[in-house]
Amino acid sequence: MSISDREINYCKFLDTLGFSNSDDFSLFEAAMRHTSYTNENNLPAECSYERLEFLGDAVLKLVVSKYLYNKFSDSKEGILSKLRGEIVADKTLAQFAQKIGLNEYILMSKNERKSGGEKKQSILACAFEAFLGAIYLTCKIDGYKRVEDFIENNFKDEIEEIEKNIENINPKQQLQEYTQELNHTLPEYVLLSRTGSEHKSIFEIGVYFNGELLAKGQGTSKKNAQQDAASNALKIIKSEEKWKQ
Repeated sequence: MSISDREINYCKFLDTLGFSNSDDFSLFEAAMRHTSYTNENNLPAECSYERLEFLGDAVLKLVVSKYLYNKFSDSKEGILSKLRGEIVADKTLAQFAQKIGLNEYILMSKNERKSGGEKKQSILACAFEAFLGAIYLTCKIDGYKRVEDFIENNFKDEIEEIEKNIENINPKQQLQEYTQELNHTLPEYVLLSRTGSEHKSIFEIGVYFNGELLAKGQGTSKKNAQQDAASNALKIIKSEEKWKQ
């Protein structure tokens, strides 16, 4: 694809997302320039996406923080932070970028592309944040609202899926916070059994609190089995309405 063809297709891409009438196309173009591209083409460092990424990162965190604050009115700061961390993680933002096809327009050096740069989570995530920064700046009257709408309209299902799986976000830490709040006591993890060969073992762990077995978990390592047990304990606690985030 030649540069001119790419620009035409990129404009069409922006049009499908509702940004064809934005005030400054050059910012959307800058949002796609990886540092390897600016270096290869002897462009000033400020022509890469890094400054827009810095801005987009801040706007994204504010948008997500506001969304979580309003939706989970009874949740504590720790839970909200974990959810936000999962939503703004590189792996999540890389998926967002690929979902809308943003990865097809990132400019990078020949060597970076040859090494699979268009598939690297870090590059995709940074480009996505830079794209948000461009939205914020080019929509001068309502930039924040446009970013907010863009996130909700395109990634609502993915965000809700993360919310549903909150107990899988470091369940050991969540369970520990829960038990410490009750009586400053930590849950206890006990090895119940180990089956299989030495190199392919399955561990079964029980998690206890105040001498009571809360749940069991399994895994190919003690650590994984403990996480599974904690996750199962959280599900039971929540189902019995003992849990308040």
